[in-house]
Amino acid sequence: MPCDTDPIMPRLILLHEPFAGRQFTFGDGVVIGRGTYCDIRIEDSTVSRRHAEIARDGGGWRLTDLGSANGTTCDGLVLTAPVVLDDGTTIVFGEVAARFEAAREESAASAPHAHAGEAIPLELLIRASALSARRDAPERLLEEALDILEEGSRGAQARIALFVSRPGAHTLSLRASRPGGIAVGESLRALGEIALRHVDGFAGDRDALASAGVSSPAACACALPLRIGGETVGALAAEADGAGALGMAHVAILHVVASACASLLDAERSQLPERRVAERDLQLARRVQQHFLPQDALRIDGYRVAERYLPARVVGGDHYDFFRYADGRVGAIIADVSGKAVSAALVMARFGMGVRLLAGHAVHPVELLVSLNTLLLDELEPGMFVTAQALALDADTGAIEIANAGHPAPILRTAQGRVGELVVDPGAPLGADARTNFRAQRLTLDGGSVLLFYTDGLTDAEDIAGQALGLERVLATMAPATDATSLLDALQRTLDTHVGDTLPADDLTLVALSRDPAR
Repeated sequence: MPCDTDPIMPRLILLHEPFAGRQFTFGDGVVIGRGTYCDIRIEDSTVSRRHAEIARDGGGWRLTDLGSANGTTCDGLVLTAPVVLDDGTTIVFGEVAARFEAAREESAASAPHAHAGEAIPLELLIRASALSARRDAPERLLEEALDILEEGSRGAQARIALFVSRPGAHTLSLRASRPGGIAVGESLRALGEIALRHVDGFAGDRDALASAGVSSPAACACALPLRIGGETVGALAAEADGAGALGMAHVAILHVVASACASLLDAERSQLPERRVAERDLQLARRVQQHFLPQDALRIDGYRVAERYLPARVVGGDHYDFFRYADGRVGAIIADVSGKAVSAALVMARFGMGVRLLAGHAVHPVELLVSLNTLLLDELEPGMFVTAQALALDADTGAIEIANAGHPAPILRTAQGRVGELVVDPGAPLGADARTNFRAQRLTLDGGSVLLFYTDGLTDAEDIAGQALGLERVLATMAPATDATSLLDALQRTLDTHVGDTLPADDLTLVALSRDPAR
């Protein structure tokens, strides 16, 4: 049983299909929403990008709606001001229901699946603890950390995997495994993803693993998130086929090695250019950038809209937004700035502000691109530019007008299943030349058709051998898709299969628009 002295560990359990049963534990507070950088991410169109926040309030927790479009209810009452949460409170974010629980964190001695196991030599714990203080290359030390964990788990014949994550990623990337050369199965990968939802990690036997959603689970397993300075950088997972093979001693060394791996991954990432900026400043820049992206899903009667935004680094150089033109037509824009990391993110933040200032005064996409080009000519450093594509939709007729500024052509999947790039005037990137002329192309989106806008992070995504995904595979993936949501789901699966555990080199943005079939 839990001890009275154990700390309180809050938990949010989702009740709404297809998320039912998914649990999140957290510490001092979390932001819940659909956005890439939310602590608890719920990919449902009724949930705003930054929907609500749960934060510590004295000895309890306080729920605050963050100006969401579809509102937040607490035990059936619409939230108009912050409220203190009770254990067992039902919360609904948009249309997604969840239960808040303030459970006590169980001590190690009373964990429900704890086993005596075998003792871990003290020398191994000392070696693991000292890793992050050494000056060797982080990559070498990470391998040594896994060697120590493998040695300590040899009696259990455990399979071990170290995964790394990046902001906004849908999947973890395998960094290393033990024993060397083993094929990391779906159960280990699922364990790593479960660990990301629990600040205190996850451990259990076959029944507990099955309940958590692990298919074909091992007899016992444990996994921990790798956290440093409030950021999750990966996960460490171990599983074994013998019942009770992973005892408390193994969990103890897993904690020590996980702490070392988090520090080493952070040290490795500190060598990246954007980490020369203070981490706190980057976190702030990341949140500011999110405010220039649509906070809520776009809804148009008779149409479906789906979008994905996955920055390759802490902050990104892609952008998309929805708006209304001066003549009332629905507008959308997608853009990609040259360069990466902080410099690209700063340009894109200025671009996003320009879109919101200018779009409502423009009467068509060409006029909007001309205005944005004029804005950027005076602000971009030499050699920098922005590719962009602007769209105007007459929802009553399905008539679409597209203007292009050096961006990859959109792809159309017709109701008959034909897939191909639209023929659009390529145009020149924004901010490159004051004499640039833009031309509009027009088409009608028929019922059952799907239109995809994307940045080149899709077609240029590389696998471990450096082979790009390419346009042909994108076209093949689009062929069976019948609406915007199924299209992006299919593209995500194709992308994940292709890149495997390779970390992305470029940002990725996808915006899909489909028209419902005529009835």
